[in-house]
Amino acid sequence: MTGVVGAYGISVGSYDAIVGADRADFEFLGIDTRRAMTRQLWGARVLQRGAAFPDWEGNDRWTFTLFPGETTVDGLAESGTVLKGKVRFRLGKTDRGIASARVAPAIVIGSALHEEPGSDTYRPLLLPP
Repeated sequence: MTGVVGAYGISVGSYDAIVGADRADFEFLGIDTRRAMTRQLWGARVLQRGAAFPDWEGNDRWTFTLFPGETTVDGLAESGTVLKGKVRFRLGKTDRGIASARVAPAIVIGSALHEEPGSDTYRPLLLPP
């Protein structure tokens, strides 16, 4: 993957398309960036937003961010947005690939991911302040 990711993230399709894509499509420096596309890292972007939220109806265009680094919940994909001044997490169809659906590729520095017991899912670690 090449390019610059701005406040809106990038639009690369539905949750299914992203999760099902070749690793090389989302690899940067040997790291699969999809693993870090999580609710926790998106939340950190919102908290460190500066002048504008990454997904907010006050931007030139409203967007929401998919979390392909998270497993589905009852077959539905998680996403996040800021709407009417509140952070909102939603569940939606995994095959919905509309233009307002964005992702924020990220790489984790060092060993900031840990394996969930009994699964092949990785979650970012929270470090105490």
